[in-house]
Amino acid sequence: MLRSSLVAASIATFTALPLYADTGLGIIGAELRLGFSDQQLEGGYVGGTVDVAITDNHGMQFDLQYEERSTGGIGRLNTILYMNPRDGQKYGLSLMLADKNDVSSTYGQIGVAGMFEVAQDMNIELRAGGGLSSDNDLDWITGGIGLHWKVAPSTRLYSQYDIAEFDEETFKATAHEVSLGLQTQIKNGPVSFFAEATRDWLAGPDAADAKTTLRAGVSIALGRTGNNQPSFRVSDPMRQILRRGLY
Repeated sequence: MLRSSLVAASIATFTALPLYADTGLGIIGAELRLGFSDQQLEGGYVGGTVDVAITDNHGMQFDLQYEERSTGGIGRLNTILYMNPRDGQKYGLSLMLADKNDVSSTYGQIGVAGMFEVAQDMNIELRAGGGLSSDNDLDWITGGIGLHWKVAPSTRLYSQYDIAEFDEETFKATAHEVSLGLQTQIKNGPVSFFAEATRDWLAGPDAADAKTTLRAGVSIALGRTGNNQPSFRVSDPMRQILRRGLY
């Protein structure tokens, strides 16, 4: 049920954009992403992002994501309320809610995020937050940094690093995740291909060996993003924990 709802909502949001962009609802852009992974436990991926302008200097970013897993898919809803006081700068508050199918695992995270243009066509993203799983009281604090670089009019490189600390009586570990990706438009149109590699590992008493995941897919984008800067990324430290089946 969750899977069907998230997929339907993502597609409906994207297809509705051309109809509602000029009706005063404030929608300025949207992107639909479809992809797959080489991980044995992972399958398809679908995600949708919508940017809404509230005022000339305030906006909201909404993300719906669903990842298919052989052990139960994970659905996520992310919301970021942000302000953009000047060109090349936006920051705000984030909220993430997630649920894993087939098992009792619901969790959430609140945080802050900022994005700053440090050179032409280059943005640095900073984020921090804290989260809690409602089913097992596992909690964490997390921080991260990202780099977005438009290397050509139709090509963008991006990299991300996130770290999260889990400190429970029965589970103590520091989670690390590093990602590197490339997205390129087809003939400068709305359709793009993307490919990315992610390497994650756990350090500490409950350490786990590093694993590399390759992902690729296609995205379709209309309109623009808030402040004409890349969309914010909301990290999900539980993603690695659940995939490994550790808690």
